[in-house]
Amino acid sequence: MTLSKGQWYPGSMAKAVNILSQDLKIIDLVVELLDARIPTSSRNPAFKRLLEGKKHLLLLHKADRAEEAVTGRWLDYFKDMGQEAMSFSVHNKRYLRQLLQYLKSQEHNLRPTRIKRPLRMMFVGIPNVGKSTIINYFVHKSVARTGNRPGITKGRQWIRITPGLELLDTPGILWPKITEASTWPLAAVGAMPPGRLDQQGIALWLLEIFMAKDKEESLVRRYGGLKADTPENMLKQIGETLGCLQSAGQVDLERASALVLRDFQAGLLGEITLEEPPA
Repeated sequence: MTLSKGQWYPGSMAKAVNILSQDLKIIDLVVELLDARIPTSSRNPAFKRLLEGKKHLLLLHKADRAEEAVTGRWLDYFKDMGQEAMSFSVHNKRYLRQLLQYLKSQEHNLRPTRIKRPLRMMFVGIPNVGKSTIINYFVHKSVARTGNRPGITKGRQWIRITPGLELLDTPGILWPKITEASTWPLAAVGAMPPGRLDQQGIALWLLEIFMAKDKEESLVRRYGGLKADTPENMLKQIGETLGCLQSAGQVDLERASALVLRDFQAGLLGEITLEEPPA
């Protein structure tokens, strides 16, 4: 199960980092979005240096697709590290209220007193972590383009959230060197272009985690009866169920892999977290 090697850092990403470093000079609050299923791999290491000295909240987005107990352990881990963090899902009104309450509290705590202007905030995160979707939910209309393709947010725009709060939208930023360890999780959640990746290898890795966590029932609910003792056999059975057959009657494992990854990214395979917090 080999991965494409080399660097994944298009020129647009490098330019975005430079723009971000300039924009941060006028920002009061930064909300960094992580994918709750992969909090380690979805965190750009460059942000630690760039955000130094800024009020900073970690938002574990897509928490409705992660295991609640594991997300709780991640929140405890960040708290022990002295980092503010909260779980979030744009599809859960309770999470939305909690975030709005937090932001309103920061309007009073961080708003400049000598200059009468709104509190300026920014969402940052890797591609496809859900930034534009959250922004759209805030303003109740599509002022920022959204989609499920990494990097669809191209430009920069200020968005008025409340009279006392303004948001600067930014493109998603990946980091310069993607290691094999981080490629698997990023690819599984759809944060990397599929054309660069071994989809069959990633699907097998994902199925292996489902089996290790005894989460096969989630797969059965989606694909019907599965009786497999290895990820390879499970992928083959899923391909048979989905009709991914080649002319010779063999299972098209590449097509089956693409469908498994599509279903996982759409949240159709139940709640599962792919990374545990450090012990």
